[in-house]
Amino acid sequence: MDYFRHRQADMLKLLAEMVQRESFTREKTGVDRLVDFMEEQFQAYGAFSVQRFPQQHVGDFLLAKWNENARDKPYLFLVHADTVHPTGSLESMPIKIAGGRFYAPGALDMKAGTVIALEAIRALQASDQLPPRPIHFLLTTDEEIGSPYSEALIKEGAEKCELALVMEPATKEGTIKTWRKGGGKYTLTIEGRAAHAGIAPQEGINAIIEFARQALEINRLNDLKYGTSVSVTMVDGGSAGNVIPAHVRAHIDTRVMTIEAMRNLHEALTNLYPKMPGAKVSCVRDRQRPPMERRPGLFEKAAEIGERHGITIYEGGSGGGSDGNFTAAMGVPTLDGLGAHGDGAHTAHEHVIIDSLPRQATLIAAILMEWTQAGSA
Repeated sequence: MDYFRHRQADMLKLLAEMVQRESFTREKTGVDRLVDFMEEQFQAYGAFSVQRFPQQHVGDFLLAKWNENARDKPYLFLVHADTVHPTGSLESMPIKIAGGRFYAPGALDMKAGTVIALEAIRALQASDQLPPRPIHFLLTTDEEIGSPYSEALIKEGAEKCELALVMEPATKEGTIKTWRKGGGKYTLTIEGRAAHAGIAPQEGINAIIEFARQALEINRLNDLKYGTSVSVTMVDGGSAGNVIPAHVRAHIDTRVMTIEAMRNLHEALTNLYPKMPGAKVSCVRDRQRPPMERRPGLFEKAAEIGERHGITIYEGGSGGGSDGNFTAAMGVPTLDGLGAHGDGAHTAHEHVIIDSLPRQATLIAAILMEWTQAGSA
């Protein structure tokens, strides 16, 4: 801990350099400027190799590797360079240090996590304590939109790894995340029949009325006590004020705690049937992230390692997803929320608690050194 506290200023410097390269997911040019910088950093931090995966719609991906000639299964770091803050946010949200906090767009989610992981690797390498096993560091650029382009690469990298370390920020309370909800996005389409609303309304099939009845049915699928939420979040329908509407299109957001709940909910939504004669109903899943179910023994093992270095960690969870959802669903031991402590992710007051940088770097370094000696999980 003392060592990393002496490195705190350097960690803040690297964080500031990352933040200054704004990286809104939808603006590839800006994201690639940060990717270029990180490619240089990986090389400066002694990576054995750095592979770049060019992308058309989002920023390029990077896979850095240390100890690639070692035979054991690799540890896999998962980080993302993209943020939700549009380019230009630094003008209204400039970097500010106050009250032991570092304020800046994207600092907490999740550029600080990248800094922490790199600093832990650098320190172990400099002291000749880096474990003799491959360490893979995958940096992606589409996590904030659900990882549609990187999902396959994440799964490929995780398939043979020993442990996935997700450098997302901790919860607001400072806990690591041992569970995350999964979710699916669905499109509900209703087809009715148009008719003149004044002359022949009886000849129409009102798609909005059919949708209203379907929405009530969908709402009954909520089971909030057990973590299942089903929300109709956007609706578009109708063509004119004097026409019986023939079409409605709606977006449905679902969140679940378990794979079983996800399967049951999917079956219910894809088997909706029309309530009105002649209407047609279709509900199609656009994309999904499986839930990260809590794995017994995993947190306890990490906590044991932390305690040996004077760090007490606590566990929590999140209703939102991360790339750790994919690895956990594959059966790969996954620790999430290992990044910085702070608050305000995705908001104008996003900030990192500065003291958490050396603390989390200590924890990551300890996990890298001692995971295989701490027993099974």
